[in-house]
Amino acid sequence: MDQPPAFSPPPVPAPVKKGLPALAWVGIGCGGLLLIAIIVGGILVGKLTNKFKEFAANPEKAGAEMIVSMNPDLKKVSSNDEKGEMTIRTKDGELITLSYKDISEGKITVKDKDGNTTRIGSADLSQVPAWVPKAPGITDGISTYHSDTANEITGQFSGKSDQTMEQLKIFYDAETSTLGFGINSSKSMNLNDTNVITNSYSGDGKTLTIIITEKSGEKTLI
Repeated sequence: MDQPPAFSPPPVPAPVKKGLPALAWVGIGCGGLLLIAIIVGGILVGKLTNKFKEFAANPEKAGAEMIVSMNPDLKKVSSNDEKGEMTIRTKDGELITLSYKDISEGKITVKDKDGNTTRIGSADLSQVPAWVPKAPGITDGISTYHSDTANEITGQFSGKSDQTMEQLKIFYDAETSTLGFGINSSKSMNLNDTNVITNSYSGDGKTLTIIITEKSGEKTLI
């Protein structure tokens, strides 16, 4: 189903974007995502200590690897710690070599042969489509991935909030209901005093997945 342009309508007509695929716009608390990955890794294969060592030893590399792994159009081919670089394969098969620092700081934009652009890394929320609900009072908001093609717009962003998990869940339930979205799935889990809920909503050719992570004494991650 076709959908209107994701951003505020421009003064002249613009090409219509198609509906977003599953996991198209995802609110992910990066810190929460990392925490879950570390805990699960420790439980399943005993790699908890190694994970901490990896992030402590080379945070730029760890951040770059996480960002690339979250991007469905990119695949890590190799990395060179001495040069601080990573070689990535794009969805068109093109190989590009980028520095860990540039990837982790969001300074990379990849354009394919058709002119479609993908921005890698962290940036502000200016390119997040206007229809995507943003919790009031959100801080440290960053867009970790954004891809704009002739057929779809996809992306991810994260932030922190002083609101509780329950307050945020109520907010997103209400906002998505106003948009005419239905809830596709809802999952919750608790690991070592960390609560996580994942809700997926869709409607009008769009999909939104929200992951909320709450830990005592810390701001809630979205």
